[in-house]
Amino acid sequence: MHEQPCRLVLPVRPAAEPDTSAPFEAPEGTTPITTTQMTPPEQRWEVTRDLIDYGAALNIVKDRGTVHFDAMDLDVGCRAHEQYTSVADDFTSPAGESTWTMSFRRKDWAVQVRTSTTLTCDTEEFHINATLDAYERGRRVASRTWNESIPRDAL
Repeated sequence: MHEQPCRLVLPVRPAAEPDTSAPFEAPEGTTPITTTQMTPPEQRWEVTRDLIDYGAALNIVKDRGTVHFDAMDLDVGCRAHEQYTSVADDFTSPAGESTWTMSFRRKDWAVQVRTSTTLTCDTEEFHINATLDAYERGRRVASRTWNESIPRDAL
């Protein structure tokens, strides 16, 4: 640090200049695609607290339901469920679990992708376990699993 006097000079717009709109034309857009809601969406955020053991949980549901895209004759579904938990001052207790399902269906063709991820920890590491499963017409065609541990590095 220098203890010498310093100053910051910023440009100043003259107050006499009139405010004028930018020379842009009106925004353009397209007509929204026609859809039909096939199953209702669901949104939920629930917080629970255990006042004896000092546990807390957040449960989240983000479900867009199933939407039919009329022009493409395509059904699309998306549902997520997430849960996060912890116990007061127990810094090894925080955990999170997330499960997502995406589905696409048209006539005889149907595919679905499911992901599940859990995050836990101990005093030394964070532990991540994740699975991705892909289905075609209800039959699993691909699967991948990850099991990783990451040092906490004083966290």
